[in-house]
Amino acid sequence: MSQSPPVVAHAAATPRQQRTPGARISELDGLRGIAILLVLVFHYTPSSGPLFLLDHIFQIGWSGVDLFFVLSGYLITGILLDTAGRRHYYRNFIVRRTLRIFPLYYACLLLYAFLTFYPTPVRWGDYMGPGDAAWYLAYIGNLKAFVQNAWPGAAILTPLWSLQVEEQFYLSFPFIVGAVRRRTLARILFASVVVAFLLRVGLTMAMPKNLLGTYLLMPSRMDALAMGGLVAIARREWPEHLKSHWIPRGTAISALIAVVVCVIWGESPWSGAMRTLGFTAIDLVFTGVLVLLITGRPSGLLALCRKRPLVWLGTISYGLYLLHIPALTAADKWIVPALRLAPRGSAEMMVAMAIAIGAATLSWLFFESQILKWKERFTVR
Repeated sequence: MSQSPPVVAHAAATPRQQRTPGARISELDGLRGIAILLVLVFHYTPSSGPLFLLDHIFQIGWSGVDLFFVLSGYLITGILLDTAGRRHYYRNFIVRRTLRIFPLYYACLLLYAFLTFYPTPVRWGDYMGPGDAAWYLAYIGNLKAFVQNAWPGAAILTPLWSLQVEEQFYLSFPFIVGAVRRRTLARILFASVVVAFLLRVGLTMAMPKNLLGTYLLMPSRMDALAMGGLVAIARREWPEHLKSHWIPRGTAISALIAVVVCVIWGESPWSGAMRTLGFTAIDLVFTGVLVLLITGRPSGLLALCRKRPLVWLGTISYGLYLLHIPALTAADKWIVPALRLAPRGSAEMMVAMAIAIGAATLSWLFFESQILKWKERFTVR
C-alpha cells in the first residue's frame, strides 16, 4: 500500500466540495484511515483478552490493502488524466511519486535491519541475501516471494509487497494514459479487471500449492487499481453513471458474495474461493463504497469519513503502514516484558497501536511533510 497523492478534484458540484489543486480531501483521507485500521487490526489480532472475541472480524483486515489499491487507482488515474499532454508530464509524475514513496521506504529498510538483528550488530550479508532485502531494495520482492512461494527471510519486510505491486503498475500506466483516448483507457482498465480475475483462476488451478502468486503479483492484483481508475474516468466523462441506482445494489450484492465466501471458506486470503471470486467481490465492494462516497450517498458514510480521527489516520497512513510492524516488534521486545503483559494479548494490541500511531505522527510532521514541500517544484501547470 502506498500513500496516494492528495491532489484531486472532488466529484460533487457543491461549492464546498470544489477543491483547489493540492487540497486534501478529508473524506478520502477518512476512507484511507479505515483502510489502515483494517491492516492494523489484521496484523495486531490478539490471541487472548477481550478483543480476541473479535478475532474473525479482525482477520478480514488484510482486505484493507485492497481498499488502498482502489483509492490509489482512483486518485492517481485522476491526476494523470488531468495532466496528460502537458509539459514534463511523465517526469513530474515520477519525481513527485518518488519524493512521496522512496525516502521513508528506504529509511524504514534501515530500521528493519536494526530491529531484525537487535541486540546484535546488523549482519548486512544475511539481511541482503537470505533475508531478501536486496529484492526489496529493487522493488521486486513480491516476485521473489512468488518464485519461492515463501515470505521474505527477514519477516519484517513482509508488508512491503503491496508497495511493489503499485510501483510496478505505475511505471507503465502513465504512458498508457498519455497515449490513448479516455474511452480506450476505460476499455483497457476493464480488460485489466477481467484479466486479473482469469489469471488468479489460472494460477489457482495450475499452481494450487503456490498461494502467494495470486496474492502478491501485480498482474493478479491490478483489478483493484483498475477499478479505481475506471471511477476516475467515469467522474470526468460519464458522471451520471456514478449516480446509477445499480451502484448501491451492486455493492450490496458484492458484499453478500464476500460474506458467503468468508463464512464457507474462511476469512483468510488463502482459500481458492477467496483468491478468485472473493478478491473480486471485495474489490467491487470497496469500489462501490468509493463511488457512494464521492457522490455523497449516503450522508452517514460522508459524515463517518470526515471524522477527525479517521482523517488523521488517513493523513499519516503511509508512515503507519511502514511503521506498524516495527511498532509491534518494539512492543514484543521491550514494552511487553517491561510491563509484564500477556504476549500478543489485547493489551499489547493497544500498546502497539499507540506506538505505531505516535511514530507515524512524528514521521509525518518532521520527515514526510518536509520532503513533500519539494513536490511543488514538479507541479504541471
